[in-house]
Amino acid sequence: MSDIPRPDLPFSSRAGESSPLPKLRLRAELLQCLLLASDLVLIGAAGLVLAALLSGQPDVQDDLWSVFCTVALIFPAAMLAKGGYRLDGLPDAGHQIRHTARAWLVAFGIAAWAAFLLKIGSSYSRVAVLSYFTLGGVTLVAWHLAVSVWLRRRIDAGLVSLRRAVVVAIAEPSEYDHHRRVLVDRGIEVVAAHLIAPNLGTVSVEALRACQTVRAALAATRCDLIMVFAPWSDQRQAGELLAALAPLPLPVLLMADKPAGRILRQNRLRFGPLFGFEMQRAPLDRTDRAAKRLLDLTVASLALLILSPLLVLTGFAILLETGRPILFRQHRRGFGGRRFEILKFRSMTVQENGPTVLQAQRGDPRVTRLGRLLRKTSVDELPQLVNVLRGEMSICGPRPHAIAHDNQYEELIATYAYRHHVKPGITGWAQVNGLRGETRDVALMEARVDHDLWYINNWSIWLDLRIIVMTALKVVNDRQAY
Repeated sequence: MSDIPRPDLPFSSRAGESSPLPKLRLRAELLQCLLLASDLVLIGAAGLVLAALLSGQPDVQDDLWSVFCTVALIFPAAMLAKGGYRLDGLPDAGHQIRHTARAWLVAFGIAAWAAFLLKIGSSYSRVAVLSYFTLGGVTLVAWHLAVSVWLRRRIDAGLVSLRRAVVVAIAEPSEYDHHRRVLVDRGIEVVAAHLIAPNLGTVSVEALRACQTVRAALAATRCDLIMVFAPWSDQRQAGELLAALAPLPLPVLLMADKPAGRILRQNRLRFGPLFGFEMQRAPLDRTDRAAKRLLDLTVASLALLILSPLLVLTGFAILLETGRPILFRQHRRGFGGRRFEILKFRSMTVQENGPTVLQAQRGDPRVTRLGRLLRKTSVDELPQLVNVLRGEMSICGPRPHAIAHDNQYEELIATYAYRHHVKPGITGWAQVNGLRGETRDVALMEARVDHDLWYINNWSIWLDLRIIVMTALKVVNDRQAY
């Protein structure tokens, strides 16, 4: 147990030491109000600039001012509703850019919809409205970006704090140091702290001492809140701390520990008086699945159309070299572990499809002369475009393995089965990152699975397009294909 007050406070045990204190302490509410007011000023300034440029067109000016007034009312409301002025998002440049742009689009969308319903849209100058939309949007995004960068730099330098907190923690000093660094990084100044050893059976006495620490901090300086770090698994200890701090005139936050944090970060669903946390969701929601399916159908259809001459020539070449069958069919597991029959151009003299399947190796005698070329250029994979059209596969996703290999690796790699959370792909994130071909040991397959899981957790249409482009470039020079 130890008290760790700030050295600038009268109750500090190190009163003689100096400390790099923030030179500017901004109340969060004041900063948020100033930012909102500046947004209104910039919206008006953009209108004034365009009005001055269009001074010779009074009708256009009237249209512009009506648009300005409408947007000036909607934009701040959209920012507030979407958390654009949220305290923890102010120093985050990406957060500010996204929310400002979205709120501006929402404001203009609502204004346009209102004009349509009132049948007054045809009377507005499209050039003036579009000019105002562009100028105002760029100005607001640039302003929020500048404010965010300014705040971030000064918070990092210890020159600005947005909130002042007293920390009460049941934690080791090293754990407290981690918490403090996180808080400081978000602009929260820790003015005093009271640590309690984690191995204490009861914290009733320490809870009273923590209350005294907070009272001393309140007497010495302004404090905005009390932050309590306590293990949620011990409800008695947390309850004693909260009960002791209850008489103090400050908001008290019980911070989530790691196990609780993992649960609370999940989506919360309500069922009347009951609610639960979604510990595992479908990797892709309905919108994502529809977008991915549309991309698959588009790419597969175009590829089959463009590559049809190559497909026909390849089929004839296989027929001339080794005869039938032209296509190799093998059972694989797809989405949810459902079986399907994968199609490939036959490149080997065998057609293994049983409980034992030997992976192709470099210099494998089972690979035909034409098969080496087909495998080197990945032409043998092209019939899987039909699997994509059938809905059994996707253009991008974890590569499906023979069922015999699935059975083998599911026993060796705990997360292996997670690969079936999406449809398998003709190409994938693992393949474009060099994890293609034979997996001689479990470590190689673990690396492939890690890449597949990263793809599933970070999927986007842009990621699929990136993989498609990387695959096209890799086909030209891929030494791992044999």
